[in-house]
Amino acid sequence: MVSSYSEFERQLLAKYFSVVDGHEHADIYLVRDLPQEVAATLNGVYSRSSKSMRDQFLDRLRKGLEAQGKQLEDMPLPQSSDPLSAVMADKAGQFLKTYAIDHGHNSLREGAVVHLAVERVSQLVTRFIQRERRCSFEESSTRYISFSAENHWRDPDVQAAGGEVAEAYEAILAETFALYQKSSEVLLAYLQRQRPLQAGEKEGPWLRTLKAEAFDAARYLLTPAISTKWGMVADARTLSDVITELVSHPLAEFRLVGERLLDQAEQALPTLLRHAGDNRFQRALRQSTPVALRDLDLPQVAPHRGPAAARTDLIGHDDHLDSRLLASLLYESSGQSFDTLVATVEAMSAEARHDLLQKLMADRGKHDAWPLALEGAAPFDFEVLVDFGAYRDIGRHRKSLQQQQTMTTVHGFAVPPLMHEAGLADDYVAVLERTAARQQRIARDFPDAAAYVTPFAFLQRIRIQFDPRQTAYFIELRSGPEGHFSYRQVALAMFEHVRRVSPLFAEFIRAQEGGAFLGRLESEMTADERRKRRMQAAGDS
Repeated sequence: MVSSYSEFERQLLAKYFSVVDGHEHADIYLVRDLPQEVAATLNGVYSRSSKSMRDQFLDRLRKGLEAQGKQLEDMPLPQSSDPLSAVMADKAGQFLKTYAIDHGHNSLREGAVVHLAVERVSQLVTRFIQRERRCSFEESSTRYISFSAENHWRDPDVQAAGGEVAEAYEAILAETFALYQKSSEVLLAYLQRQRPLQAGEKEGPWLRTLKAEAFDAARYLLTPAISTKWGMVADARTLSDVITELVSHPLAEFRLVGERLLDQAEQALPTLLRHAGDNRFQRALRQSTPVALRDLDLPQVAPHRGPAAARTDLIGHDDHLDSRLLASLLYESSGQSFDTLVATVEAMSAEARHDLLQKLMADRGKHDAWPLALEGAAPFDFEVLVDFGAYRDIGRHRKSLQQQQTMTTVHGFAVPPLMHEAGLADDYVAVLERTAARQQRIARDFPDAAAYVTPFAFLQRIRIQFDPRQTAYFIELRSGPEGHFSYRQVALAMFEHVRRVSPLFAEFIRAQEGGAFLGRLESEMTADERRKRRMQAAGDS
């Protein structure tokens, strides 16, 4: 890449980021030596900014200095040397090799944490990595950022094959992205006509709300090949596992990202990633599973053409949920065996159990988490057929078992209501029907790579296990009126299942229903007020 940074900026960036001039694809670099709160802030602004973390850093630093009447170049360059590391590196490295590597004390590796910026990678590899429960991630939002630049990953194996497969891949990217760009503009203009700014409303929150709703619908046309960016905070043990999964994967981009992660992380963790690398068992399992499935002679899934409805099924739950949850809440203070508590609670009348739970939960405030004891029963096991766009948000609830099947177009696709309202539904359906036929042709030869050109609109089958505590948290958070309409539907469907099998527990879950637009507008107005108060406080200080 051609750098646009001045020599002063380059020296400044080199202190805090391991790479100044990044790669065109898979631009991955360490974030280092920054104050913790600054690093966390830079991670967070990925959500609503199209800029890289390096550019965000320079922008915010420049604005802070300008507020003091200074320029960026007035700032003294920080020292790059670290005498402590130079003195201790050899001793520490030998200690870690002996105990963490040779003797297998993996817990030692959990004490070393790195912060990485991962930019210009596909949505597909992003979703794969962000399944990991033990990391922290912040990613660019398809709701608040228009993905207006044509920046897609072309799988090299598909390109090398050429012919109709490569032509189908390119046709999907071109046609879906063109309609995405058109839809983003048409939907926003439609919403502005339908919901003009009212007296007393502020233009900033009003416009952000309309853009979010327009992008919520338009993003259904994006494909997992589109580039995104995100920050990642992980300990050495977890990062080693992630890298091993990536470099053992059949897709070239995954291996590339794994190699770049390893290259960058080794600069900070030269000893602790020694076992990260290609894994024979993981590769073999990916090859043997399709063979085993063919041997089972399962019936083929008949492709569904055109629009289809999402659904959420409850395939497993704890038949004694209410009793086990009440027993869990009482357990730590009781001195009794768990079985004794369960038996005692089950012997109570329904009214008495209700009164007991009411007493225990009475003081739970608006922002109070559910008690840890609410994990004390078997999980709810859901099978969800939902569009991939919504699953990108659902998947962030990583405190769960989530299994996503290989991406496909055979289950049909969702049509956002706004597409109908704005007169775009016919174009939308026609494009996605052509896309389905092309994607299925690619999948015959390249089942993994075909996922890159499976637009977010297409329904995917996913299994989700949430313990009761996480179930309640998910329903309360994702049923909020400011949320995306598709995952709101999943959250409310989960709530109905919980209410059917466990009405006592469900009574204490604060599921939210109501109009999405007003809820989102209120959320944006509140965010504006919070920003205003923070700025006022900063000015006063």
